[in-house]
Amino acid sequence: MSNTNTSTSTAKKPVFRKILPGGISAAVFENTRDGRTYRSVNLQRSYRKNNEWNRMSMYLDHQHIPFIIEVLQGTWQFLNEHPIGSQQAQGSDDSGEDLEQVAEPDANVEQALESEFDA
Repeated sequence: MSNTNTSTSTAKKPVFRKILPGGISAAVFENTRDGRTYRSVNLQRSYRKNNEWNRMSMYLDHQHIPFIIEVLQGTWQFLNEHPIGSQQAQGSDDSGEDLEQVAEPDANVEQALESEFDA
């Protein structure tokens, strides 16, 4: 007997999901392409606007997570050390040049990436 239920969703379910207050979540998906299985991450923020749910999503490879963590930690530190209205929070330093911190990944990030690509 054939299956007549054609409305079944073919969307994959995440192998891991973390949901935090404020509509922030992350989900890990496993995918296979050309005989290789890899993982991707979906970061999502859900919010209500005008009585409708909206979602912002960002997909990335799991090896990018250390970079995301590092950039968010640096941003969090800046926001907490430089209140709104301070000269540095306005985007310039004492020389009048635009601020932009460019940093090499720390040893832990580099090690995580090296071990990922060696696998």
